[in-house]
Amino acid sequence: MSKKEKDTESDLGIYIIGIISVLIILGLWYYTYCELKDMPANERGTLGDMFGTVNALFSGLAFAGIIFTILLQRKELGYQRKELRETRAEFVIQNKTLKIQRFENTFFNLLELHNQIVNDIDYEKKIDANDPYSKETRTVKGRDVFQDRFNNFDKRIKGGIDTNKLYLSFYEQRKTDFGHYFRNLYRIFKMINETEFVTGTELNLDLNIPKNKEKYDLCNYIQRYRYTSIVRAQLSDYELLLLFYNCLSDNGIEKFKPLIEEYAILKNLPQMDIKQKNLLELYKPSAYLNKNDGKSCA
Repeated sequence: MSKKEKDTESDLGIYIIGIISVLIILGLWYYTYCELKDMPANERGTLGDMFGTVNALFSGLAFAGIIFTILLQRKELGYQRKELRETRAEFVIQNKTLKIQRFENTFFNLLELHNQIVNDIDYEKKIDANDPYSKETRTVKGRDVFQDRFNNFDKRIKGGIDTNKLYLSFYEQRKTDFGHYFRNLYRIFKMINETEFVTGTELNLDLNIPKNKEKYDLCNYIQRYRYTSIVRAQLSDYELLLLFYNCLSDNGIEKFKPLIEEYAILKNLPQMDIKQKNLLELYKPSAYLNKNDGKSCA
């Protein structure tokens, strides 16, 4: 039998007892009235004294009625508390849904802007770079720009060279192309990292308990990793290669590099294209592999 059916039977029992009590009181009153209406006044007084116990019964029944009323009120308050809990649970769910919708609206707008920035990058390249007199050019656009720019940058890398200075010089010459790109990409990762996807209330956890705080952090990390993976999937190999050097330079080492390491953004980096292999060790292993891979928020 379900809890709802038990509650219904319990309510029915209370109402039946109440109705029977009222009928008994009315029956006793009618019986007393019938017995006393035809008696002389002096006999009524004597007989009334004999019915003192009945008066006590009525007083007891009145007291029982008060208790019965209190029990009904208590039952009703229980229902109200249950409804409030259910309403609160629904509110938490609705609030979480609205929060996710607001985040995703901003997230996908930024992602669309990112792809638009990539598509808008272009430059005119000489067809014959070895001929100083040749003026014939072609337009390089979108992700082809990243491939071409990286190849030019990669040619300058030699053993023992300061890649930070080399990259900063390279970036300064092409800041128009890449400045907006890297700033927008950083903002996307930063927004994801700062978003609280689930609260302690939604998880029904007391965050003052270390074990609960660990679960709260893991649940939020899993959600954040999911969105950063969507962004990572938009990045070509040559975007990842330039991002690798950008975040080792003064441009990104302080703020951007920790986010790269937190969410394994270099997971698909073509490491064979990094000439100075020691540079790979400047990133934490988590930059290449999800540190919480296989864990769930259960």
